[in-house]
Amino acid sequence: MYDRDYLMRLISQTTTMLGRLMGLKEQKKQEEAMTLIDEFLSRELRLRSRLALGLSDEDLLQMLSVGGVPNYESVAILAVFLKEEGDLLSGTGQTGDAVPRYEKALRLMLRVLEEHGPVQGLGLEERVGQLLGRLAPYEKAAATKRAVWRWHESQGRYAEAENLLYELYEDEGATPEEGRSFYERLAKLSDEELEKGDLPRSELLEGRRQWDALAGETAS
Repeated sequence: MYDRDYLMRLISQTTTMLGRLMGLKEQKKQEEAMTLIDEFLSRELRLRSRLALGLSDEDLLQMLSVGGVPNYESVAILAVFLKEEGDLLSGTGQTGDAVPRYEKALRLMLRVLEEHGPVQGLGLEERVGQLLGRLAPYEKAAATKRAVWRWHESQGRYAEAENLLYELYEDEGATPEEGRSFYERLAKLSDEELEKGDLPRSELLEGRRQWDALAGETAS
């Protein structure tokens, strides 16, 4: 495992770097900011964003692991800077390059929050909210939808999770069994919890009926 002092130093350097990036963005120095990010990732994580974008999420986690255990602080830092690159590119109209960075950053942040929890000083939950907003106008990859689907359920946003489940099914990104398991998990919740998640029990039961019919049609 990484030394705790090293990780705290790395996070401190990250927050300092984010402050420098904010200044460069205000000065409209996009290229300089992109170079600064690339140099930081190369120096501190021995990884460049272009390489990160070309690797699967699992391969990235493996690269940022020690003894088979991901160093979640490093994963979070990479995700934060991928988002920053996305913001820089989006600010100059390069959405085609920004969106893949947003999606990768979002999936990695959600993975860290799901498996490790918040990382002090990085505000991952707030950044996740920002990324969801930035990606809202765009069609997202199935892998991103799956990550967000799990996140919505874990955060008690059951209606949003249900909507994404159907999107995933249309994209062939979720199986009938996964849908049934989803409805079974929610059926165990109290009426109050379901109401709070904008999915009253009556709607949950109707959704489960529709899912069973849809999955049955597909199977036949």
